[in-house]
Amino acid sequence: MALPALLLAAALATWTVDLGTEGALVEDHRAPVVAVRIEFPVGTWAPWARAHHAEDAFVFEDDDPDRALKKRADALAAEVALDMGDRSATLAIRCLKSDLDATLVLAKDILANTRYDRHDLKRARRERQILWRGNETDVGFRMAQASARSLFAPGDPRRLPYEKLVQVSTDVKALLAARDVIVRLPGRVVGFAGDLTLEEARRAAAGLLPATLASVPEGIEPRLLPLSPADGRARNQDVTIRSLTQVYFALGRDSLPWNDARRPAFLVADHVLGGHFYSRLYVALRHDSGDTYGASTREDGDVVPGGYAASTFTRAENAGPIEAKLRATMTTFRENGITEDERAGAISYLRGNRAFDRQSAGQILRRFLTERRYGLAPGYLDEQIERAASIPLDDINAFIRDYYDPAQFSMLRAVPK
Repeated sequence: MALPALLLAAALATWTVDLGTEGALVEDHRAPVVAVRIEFPVGTWAPWARAHHAEDAFVFEDDDPDRALKKRADALAAEVALDMGDRSATLAIRCLKSDLDATLVLAKDILANTRYDRHDLKRARRERQILWRGNETDVGFRMAQASARSLFAPGDPRRLPYEKLVQVSTDVKALLAARDVIVRLPGRVVGFAGDLTLEEARRAAAGLLPATLASVPEGIEPRLLPLSPADGRARNQDVTIRSLTQVYFALGRDSLPWNDARRPAFLVADHVLGGHFYSRLYVALRHDSGDTYGASTREDGDVVPGGYAASTFTRAENAGPIEAKLRATMTTFRENGITEDERAGAISYLRGNRAFDRQSAGQILRRFLTERRYGLAPGYLDEQIERAASIPLDDINAFIRDYYDPAQFSMLRAVPK
């Protein structure tokens, strides 16, 4: 079924709310519902955030001892979520339009709450300790940890989450001081999606947040270190985990940043290699031989490199044969490239899948916020697909020969201890 024209070409309006705050709106009047996303420009990668327990300060600010804030949200049937990512902190709410005024008052009260629940902070502290111990036998965590240690230097924020447990702070006074910095940082955005006019959105945003800081603390921006060179990474590495009955593989290297000129060619190549049920990896490792239930590629970078890997798993006694097939599939892919039919199929998928990210006004708003957060022009990520469609097959295959050079890849294996 075709998507409504409103969402296929939805106009996103922006305006200046106040000094240091931008407003954004995607209108959608099909249902009397409004989503609001208030984004603050600091995340867990910032040295300041780590030093001041900023994540704890932000995500626990709706936990007052009496649960009064959460009771108010329940009474309004409003969804409220607080989260801090690598580069930003977000308060997200969703409610009926008729309840928007009351819900925004609740949002202001959350962002100004001075009564953190010390008992809940202590519970969260214990929970985090338990979860950290559980990472010892979590295959996904241990593989990601080994990959991060291979790619990133000690002290790089892309590596730090895998290095040691960061305890939840129970110092309420310090948390309040950190929270008050977060909500006053310039570069904030208040985004609305749903049943609002531009004039209504402007009125709703006005006065929602406190005045911005006159000066920004040192260490708000992430400080990334250079990648470890490929020739300095271990070519093969085993991660031993107790009680495993299977072996997991990740043949990986550093990912391409989103703003790399080669990214459009990568989108095509990656889809053919491991992006669907009949990809090269799936056919070679599952359909042809039944060695595994799953084989795919994954990446976790953004405008800076993260990790990229071709991954699969199998029963322990079959480790040798499937590793040989994985390596052979990668070699054939690099040497022979892709066909014109595969190129056309990848472009068709990329264009079609784009529509799934534009089914609601909220999705369109989140896409805008993502591009804004990473310093990309609005529409940049979607435009990459059209750039990919214009690349000749020979140029894509030239990219494959360069990027999929085996000298740039290392093999990680999670094996029984």
